[in-house]
Amino acid sequence: MSKNKIAARIDSQSVEVKTKFDAEFRRFSLSRLEKVKYEDFKALIEKLHRLHDVAFLISYTDPRDGDLLPINNDDNFARALLTARPLLRVIIQRKVLVSFVFSDLNYPEQNKTQFLN
Repeated sequence: MSKNKIAARIDSQSVEVKTKFDAEFRRFSLSRLEKVKYEDFKALIEKLHRLHDVAFLISYTDPRDGDLLPINNDDNFARALLTARPLLRVIIQRKVLVSFVFSDLNYPEQNKTQFLN
C-alpha cells in the first residue's frame, strides 16, 4: 500500500475495528466524529460475537509497542480509538471462573470463587 493511501486511511473520519474472539474474527467501522460510549461498544461486540450469556473482557493491542491494554470504561475506549492507526485490533477473552482455597493459620479454611479480571 502506498504512503498516500496509508495517510488517507489514518486521516479518515472512521476507525476500522477488527475483533477476535476464540477463532472468530469480525470487522466493522466506527465514526471518529460520533461520541461512542464504552457500553455501546461492548453491546455491539456482544451482538456481533453472540456473547449474550458469556462474561468477557475487552482489550486492544497498542500499535506502538504491542502491549495488550484493557478497554473497560469510556476513557480507555477513547484512548484506544485515538491510537488506532489505521486499525484498532480488539481481543475479546472469556472471564475465567477460578475456585481456590484460602488456607492460613489466621483464617479458617474457606472456599472462594470469583472471576479473574
